[in-house]
Amino acid sequence: MLGELFPRAWFYAKLVTGVSMIDEKILNELREYLKDHYIPPQGQPLMEAAISSITGRSTLLKKKNDKLLRVYSDDAEDYVKQNKKPGGFSHALEEKREEKGLKPSELYKKALVDRRYYSRLMGPENRHPSKNTVISFGLALELDRQEFDTLMESAGYVLSPNSSRDVCIMFCLEKQHYDMEYVNSLLFSMGIGPLNREPRE
Repeated sequence: MLGELFPRAWFYAKLVTGVSMIDEKILNELREYLKDHYIPPQGQPLMEAAISSITGRSTLLKKKNDKLLRVYSDDAEDYVKQNKKPGGFSHALEEKREEKGLKPSELYKKALVDRRYYSRLMGPENRHPSKNTVISFGLALELDRQEFDTLMESAGYVLSPNSSRDVCIMFCLEKQHYDMEYVNSLLFSMGIGPLNREPRE
């Protein structure tokens, strides 16, 4: 009942619960990974997200910082976006789904992607996905790093060391943490917003 009335509050309550169940050893490994792999954008101060990740503070990113992270990663993605093939992502996603033996419903549910949004991505509308959506599908498909990067490039995106969120995803890929709720909880524990929310039916 609470989830139906207050879906956002319910979702974040689940994240808090998820964080409390993560082994502290994993959190420490992620903090060390961020220290070693996160590269602050040139000429810019260390972002609040990276600081909270390194110190272990669990604070939500401010919207302006989230926007700045997107701007920083845009430079690294411009070339790929300009050279991506039309319809490449939907074709690549469908190919990997079939390869993994998943039904469409199994895939979008694992990725926490809304069924109607999935239909717009894969149907005649051929809607271009957000970066978070592509990451979610890559995790749901349990791809290795090379396969993951190929899927990202098909949509015109790359994982950037200048984004603390992307570095956390790199960590999850290396450690084979593919469960979306678990990944969202890891991000939340580092003070980084989740990839997405559970879709409403």
